[in-house]
Amino acid sequence: MRRAGGRAGGWAAGLLGLLVLFAVGPIGVMVAQALAGIGPQAFGLLAEARDALWNSVRISLGAAALAVALGTPLSLLLYRTDLPLRGVLRAVFLLPAAIPPFIWGMGWISLASPRAGFLNQVFGAGTFNPYGAAGIAFVLGVAGLPLVLLPGAAAMRRIDPALEDAARIHGAGPLGALWRITLPLALPSLSSGGVMVFLLAASAFGVPYMLGIAATPPTPVLTTRIYAELLIGGAERPDRALLLAGVLLLLAVPALLAGRFLGRAGRVRLSSGKGLAERAVSLGRLRAPLAVVVALGAFALVLLPLFAVLLTSFQRTFGAPLDAGHLTLSNWTAVMGSARTLQAAATSLVLATGAGLGIAALGLWVARVARRGAVGQVIDAFAALPSAVPGTVLAIALLVAYAQDWRLVVFGRWAFVLALAGSLWMLLVAYVAKYLVIGSRGLSEAIAQLDPSLEESARIFGAGPLQAFRDAALPALWPALTAAALLGFLTCATEITLSVLLVPPGRDVLGTLLFELQSYADPPAASVLASAVALLVLAAQGAAALVAKAGAQRS
Repeated sequence: MRRAGGRAGGWAAGLLGLLVLFAVGPIGVMVAQALAGIGPQAFGLLAEARDALWNSVRISLGAAALAVALGTPLSLLLYRTDLPLRGVLRAVFLLPAAIPPFIWGMGWISLASPRAGFLNQVFGAGTFNPYGAAGIAFVLGVAGLPLVLLPGAAAMRRIDPALEDAARIHGAGPLGALWRITLPLALPSLSSGGVMVFLLAASAFGVPYMLGIAATPPTPVLTTRIYAELLIGGAERPDRALLLAGVLLLLAVPALLAGRFLGRAGRVRLSSGKGLAERAVSLGRLRAPLAVVVALGAFALVLLPLFAVLLTSFQRTFGAPLDAGHLTLSNWTAVMGSARTLQAAATSLVLATGAGLGIAALGLWVARVARRGAVGQVIDAFAALPSAVPGTVLAIALLVAYAQDWRLVVFGRWAFVLALAGSLWMLLVAYVAKYLVIGSRGLSEAIAQLDPSLEESARIFGAGPLQAFRDAALPALWPALTAAALLGFLTCATEITLSVLLVPPGRDVLGTLLFELQSYADPPAASVLASAVALLVLAAQGAAALVAKAGAQRS
């Protein structure tokens, strides 16, 4: 037993060392250097960046308010009523969780660009304008809608229907019971989702760059200002970028605390652990009209922007009239047959595959160790920290921490040189650190559902701890492991913020190529790549759904 305990402690120590080296440590180094750089020049920089800070705050608040305003009634209608086609509508409204916000921004440019947008071609130039703070908040609010829908749905499914029955007994109608009982109980969870949308908007880079830099006047935010400082000073002199990254981190901390508080409030006030059955509330005569309204909303907010991206990919030039003479397949053949596109796709697939496997393997490691005492809780917190930090901040932290090669000497015998600067290895490390929580959280839930007697039986028959886990528990965890790897692959293959900031010069991944084509070169060509990325996402989502279904049938 002592040997097994010592071995488990060694595994925990090794995992803790990895998290400190590649996740928590770089963030700590960045914070320390940002604090060391505070001085008269720093206050001058903060004064220069006050507009960017104010824009970040108001855009994030606007996006969160929009997501909560839309997500609250949608959660009620889609998850607690007998609304027709609610299964299909749920899937449509959850699509923004799978497709990068940058692609939604491209869709709204194709739809509402003042002179070239499809809607303005119909209703007149200048009728719609997606540029500026309002446009950024709108796009990010819609992109963050699933962050409100999912916790709202989980909360409403845990509410005891007897509470609604009690309200009905005292004279409330079906909708009145939803309004007076269900909504107040689910409000903390809905609000915590709004906080997550605030964090999404505050840390966003691609959408604010695309819709803010081209606005009249320009609308800078902290992330685009950090990017500009890196372009000016380079990775060798990140002093000004460091200070702004510190400000962005400070902006995220209160939101994280608020989200944690609201999440706990939601868990305390809701019924749990009873396996309550979902019961649909009848909408009566309002059933058909509400279905039409929700379906139109799904079409306008989700499907129309994606269709606009696809249609733009067939335009000879951006803004050309919508007729057969101005549509062509040449964009697809040129982009998909380009050596640069193929190289970027190959690089992205390799990196995303490595990141997906790393997220699944390390996530399983974290999930196993996190169940053991105080050290396990520390490891779980360290694994989750990078996911709560804006991607821009994590990228700056890695650039600062690994600006020079690290020489590691192990046991005074073996020497290793850790050279991440200017390599794709840094981008791979960033992917795994940022999205490790995908694996650790999903696999923690899967392990919690395992019957402990599986491993105990193997131990009784002489198997060691690792062999018992491998032979008895691991086969039951394969569906969750596969889902974590697929989700990690999907997220990293289409990631933009970390990719733009960390990809080495002269190299491309899909995210950086998409960003460059849309921002500087050729919107129709960018739309081809965006359409291909969307198809890749949908295919991966379908594969993940099949894996989940197979796992459910097996269990």
